[in-house]
Amino acid sequence: MEMSKNYKEIGKEILKNIGGKENVISAAHCATRLRLVLKDDKNVNVKEIESMAEVKGSFNTSGQFQIILGSGCC
Repeated sequence: MEMSKNYKEIGKEILKNIGGKENVISAAHCATRLRLVLKDDKNVNVKEIESMAEVKGSFNTSGQFQIILGSGCC
């Protein structure tokens, strides 16, 4: 599948759906995951995040909200 968005647009869409920068305490990443510590998990729109073509899934564990990004996405 061809990626239709650039990295900046993907980031903006994710940020919007996690409650904005005001909701982010910290962020880290590796090749396939974006790990976020958030102020309030209730502000996360999981349905919208997981509907993005670049996102392969998401989950909450150990105080982190993790977004799994497709290989070669970001």
